[in-house]
Amino acid sequence: MLALIWGAIVARRVVSTGMFLLAALVSTGLSLAPWYAARATDAAADARIAAAPQSERTVSATGTVSLDLAGETVVQTFAASAGRALALPVAGQAVGVEVAATLTAGDRQLALPLRYREALCANAVVDGSCPQATGDVVLSAPSAERLGVRVGDRLDVTTGPAAPRRPLRLAGIYRPADPLSWYWSGADAAWTTFDTVAASATTVRATFDALLGPSVFTSGGELTAGVERMRRVPLQVDTAGAALADRIAADRQVVARGVLLAAAQLAVIGWLAMAVAARYAAEARRSDAAQLALRGARRWRLLAATGGQTGVPLAAGALAGALIGVLADGPARLPIAGGVLAAALLSAVLADWRTTGLPVERLLHAAAPRPPRLGTAVVEVCVLGLAGASIYQSLAAHSAIGVQLLAPGTLAASAAILVGRLLVPAATAAGRSALVNGRVAAGFGALLLARRSSAYRMLPLLTAAGCLLAVAAQHWAEAGQARHDRSAVEVGGQRVLTVAPGDRAHLLNAVRAADPGGHQAMAVVAGLGPGGEPVLAVDSPRLPYVLAGPAPLDPRRLRPAAPPPITFAGTGLTLTADVPAVSDDLPDAGAAPPTGPPVLLATLVVTATGAPLTARFTPLDGRTGTADASVPGCRSGCRLVTFELAGGRAVELQRLDADGRAVITPDVFADPGRWRTGAGNVAATVSMRSYDGRLALAAVTPGLSKLPVDGRLYVVDAPVPLPAAVAGRPPAADQRGTGAIDLFGGRAVPVEPIAAPLLPGVGTHGVLVDLEYADRIAGGAPRAERQQVWLAPGAPADVTDRLRAAGLTVVGEDSVTAADARQARFGPAAADRYGLLMGGLALLAAAIALLVIAAVQRRARGEEFVALRRQGVPAAALHAAGRWAALVPILLAALTAGLAAAVARAIAHPPIPVFTDAWPAPAGNPGVAAIALLATTAAAAALFAGCALAPQYRTGGWPWRR
Repeated sequence: MLALIWGAIVARRVVSTGMFLLAALVSTGLSLAPWYAARATDAAADARIAAAPQSERTVSATGTVSLDLAGETVVQTFAASAGRALALPVAGQAVGVEVAATLTAGDRQLALPLRYREALCANAVVDGSCPQATGDVVLSAPSAERLGVRVGDRLDVTTGPAAPRRPLRLAGIYRPADPLSWYWSGADAAWTTFDTVAASATTVRATFDALLGPSVFTSGGELTAGVERMRRVPLQVDTAGAALADRIAADRQVVARGVLLAAAQLAVIGWLAMAVAARYAAEARRSDAAQLALRGARRWRLLAATGGQTGVPLAAGALAGALIGVLADGPARLPIAGGVLAAALLSAVLADWRTTGLPVERLLHAAAPRPPRLGTAVVEVCVLGLAGASIYQSLAAHSAIGVQLLAPGTLAASAAILVGRLLVPAATAAGRSALVNGRVAAGFGALLLARRSSAYRMLPLLTAAGCLLAVAAQHWAEAGQARHDRSAVEVGGQRVLTVAPGDRAHLLNAVRAADPGGHQAMAVVAGLGPGGEPVLAVDSPRLPYVLAGPAPLDPRRLRPAAPPPITFAGTGLTLTADVPAVSDDLPDAGAAPPTGPPVLLATLVVTATGAPLTARFTPLDGRTGTADASVPGCRSGCRLVTFELAGGRAVELQRLDADGRAVITPDVFADPGRWRTGAGNVAATVSMRSYDGRLALAAVTPGLSKLPVDGRLYVVDAPVPLPAAVAGRPPAADQRGTGAIDLFGGRAVPVEPIAAPLLPGVGTHGVLVDLEYADRIAGGAPRAERQQVWLAPGAPADVTDRLRAAGLTVVGEDSVTAADARQARFGPAAADRYGLLMGGLALLAAAIALLVIAAVQRRARGEEFVALRRQGVPAAALHAAGRWAALVPILLAALTAGLAAAVARAIAHPPIPVFTDAWPAPAGNPGVAAIALLATTAAAAALFAGCALAPQYRTGGWPWRR
């Protein structure tokens, strides 16, 4: 028996090889599905963790401790207990203590925590020195500016209403070395030594901050369990890691769903391909069964002898796929291959079951028996019913659920069934008409097509396979374009260079010097608002030229017309002013109004570098007088920012000169549109009045207001409120009903919101403002911000060298290409790739089945053509008839698959989302989808045509051509 089966396999080696490849293809694809899912999930998790800011990997815990005795030991004990409760891998941690405090410098006060934390100096850039001795403190530039202190100045601290004042010394001005580091996840503070905090209060708040290791987010529930353990200590715990863990979990779910659906499609198409191919191979073995039946063989021997010719190659192919799965992912995938093997053997048995049950005389007939019409009709009605149900649910539901997932396959199969039912009568009519009109080739081709039962039996399988690939290709193409568009929005420019932080004016000037045309590079300052939302300040006139994608708004709205800045170049300033007599006409300055001669401070900014300077005019004696101030740093140019009445009750400003040249004329001082008091949520302690060529300043009391005080008078050289493009929730309104944003970690600035759905470099939630205007209104030393240069698409390679030559130090780089690579590693992209791969394998499985059928029918077609040739039919006509009889069903299948894919894509919801977060779902790209649809349809038609015609062009050709 085995020798008989092997001999038959060798004799029909084309069919046997096709069966082997078919089973091997399906078995390999399904066996590698779990391996791919695991690798894709790990890659997506790694990509999510690498792309997440460190603040999302941080856990912070606080608790109250007493430092009466052995304070440092108490804190270390607290840290040890927090670490034991967390019990998770960490990549870094820092322990500290802090206490609520109020800093005082002269008549200025600032509520700011007094804080100690390990490794401060390793994570900060300090102008001055780090805190070393008890009483040393470092402040941020905005805090030092609010207190009006410089490095080396004395200030006092109190930690409660009854606590005594303790002296401090400002040792330095700090800024974060890396503003996005987990170390700076907290708010601003006065940083000092442990002994300073311990000397200021006995009961303090201990802090424990840790950067969690990547493995925490890939193991479901570990982070939640660790946080719960810490809260039972008890500790107050705060972490944003849940959002990152949720994104990783969403990726895992998307990959699992995508792999499962794609593998199920391959399993169904593969099994149907094996079943159909085995059925046609069984029809070619009817003579074998008849000869064995004439020799008295029992039915089971007939089934073994005939079914073995199909079962052995199928089983060998399934085992080959199993071997590949074992080599890739170990023996755990053997059950999948076992399922494929069982399905293959079942296909072989079912294919020969009906044939071996026929009487001998039926087996000896040249024509194959017709399949049961009732069974065929029941199957077709079920397919049509499933198609109708899936279409209805696709139109009624808002997501891909239930039978809607079957819509592409059932819709294609239903269309193919209808086309197949119409094909036979249409071909018969066309053939008769052609013969009557003398078109022999066309007539024989149409009649041959009408007689081929395989022409319409194969249509549903080929059409469904082609449709599934086309739908997967359309989704892959559209999703890829949507992810690229998102990368362009999130990155901003085609390339983004991160530069070492410095003065914002220096950044602007350096970029403008490197790109004087304004079309290649743009200066950008990125920070975070009080709610953690991204805040971007850009050189807005250059915005449309550097963006990698379309501009979301007209950048001219961010930069309306404003008065020019007041600038000068010189080394000495002369102020002409009057000192009015104290009278009832002056505004209320409180119960203890300032006395003595007025002292006026002018805040200046060096135009080229942005470095701050202060000019002090004192004293101003007499009714009319002048005061001089030396400003050697303004030799190359400075911009006037503010005036501040630091002493005295009132003063009237008339003129300002620099080295004898007018800087501010009486007309400018008298123009109320050039001056303003503090903007935003502050209480102004200075009043202004313009009249008769002078500007009168007077000290006023803030009264009962609890707002931060601001005694400065600002030059109006930018619009207030500041125009701000806002994506997502608009900024909260202040007491005056105006939205305000803390742009650079200093004072809040009132803004005029401009709604936008998406913003470059920001995404769906954040703020975009003009950098130059924002720096004029809310300037100050760089703090928790990143400074960048966005490069336009097509920017020359030497632009980076020009930026370095202009004084910028490039410390990092990102690009749309790199962002595309990150997006490609996330879960949805991995699921899309697997769906496209499985669609291709399903199409290949259907093509192999077609090849098997064509090889099986080659001999019978050859005998028919030999008979026709003997009757005088021209060889050329028979050749053309055979070619078109094979091609017409193939072309119909490819065309029907393309149309069904277009309809399915239009009505069905994609089972795999393009994004797993809150990014808006793309509207679709018909152009990209159309290209993918045409490409896959053409590829399917070419593949099917090659498989259908291949047996005609084997060595020796058809028998009638020898």
